[in-house]
Amino acid sequence: MTINRKLLFAFAGLLSLAACKKEEAYNKKTDADNLAAVFLQQATSFPQELTTFPFTDEARTFKFNAGFGAVGYSSKDITIKLEIDAAAFDSVNRARVADGLPQYLAFPANSYSIDKMETVIRSGELTSGTITMNYFSKKFDPLLNYLLPVSIKEASGYTINPKLKTVFIIVSKLQGKAATTAVKSTWDITASSEELVGEGAVNGRARATIDGDVNTFWHSNWASTAPLFPHWLSIDMKQLNFIDKIALHPRNNNNNGFTRFKLEGSVDGTNWILFGDNIAFDPTNRTFQEYPVTPTELRYIKITALQAASPTNTSTHLGEINVFKY
Repeated sequence: MTINRKLLFAFAGLLSLAACKKEEAYNKKTDADNLAAVFLQQATSFPQELTTFPFTDEARTFKFNAGFGAVGYSSKDITIKLEIDAAAFDSVNRARVADGLPQYLAFPANSYSIDKMETVIRSGELTSGTITMNYFSKKFDPLLNYLLPVSIKEASGYTINPKLKTVFIIVSKLQGKAATTAVKSTWDITASSEELVGEGAVNGRARATIDGDVNTFWHSNWASTAPLFPHWLSIDMKQLNFIDKIALHPRNNNNNGFTRFKLEGSVDGTNWILFGDNIAFDPTNRTFQEYPVTPTELRYIKITALQAASPTNTSTHLGEINVFKY
């Protein structure tokens, strides 16, 4: 098939002309506010989560701004007015209740400040000036969830994108993660006693409870002497960590471990905070049993076994200890 070369050049010319017109359109200023939309740029990600850990007295910052979407630019300045959106706050919480989730709390009044609630997208620009929120991590309870919705209220008559009008700023409840085996390998651990002979080359030693292997275990001394209850293990993490939970795994091949224990923590190894006394532990349950504590900065953790599964037992044992830290 033969293509008419004149027609081909004419078609190419039309494409070039269309491209030029399209480019001109995108660079043109317009005052057709019904053909454009204003939005918050950070609303494209839901939610915006603030960092609160490590806790400090100094303010942290979160910055956000508005954007303009249209074919072209606005021919006039667009004043963006913002508000703390109570209706959006209630809507999110209704949805969380329906999903069986805990409701968000409002940001504490003294936990943040926003430098301004009004900004401008200048004529010929696509983004507004920056709005800065300062917030203070120590003002938030680490056991709770918080929400601050900030919405566009007015935009100089321009359409406000309903799906991107609100930036949802949250502070989530802190949740520690179990220390890895590599991390635990740098820790020290001591015990009221260890069985260094009768349980082999690895088992019996206190370090077996922080080696990452639930099949190894510590055992209080029984071969030479048999100290009576209580028996204790004390971990030195070598530095301060924020702790919110510990987990204990029993010895895998014996049910005669302890059934009650005391949990303490310390920053110096001398002065101890009591997190729980006479706490139940099931030595027959072959899983990690978790024990939440109030998030606390600690270096040392002490576990004291108080009671044996059998009244005739004078010794005890434990498979593994996990520490959940931020």
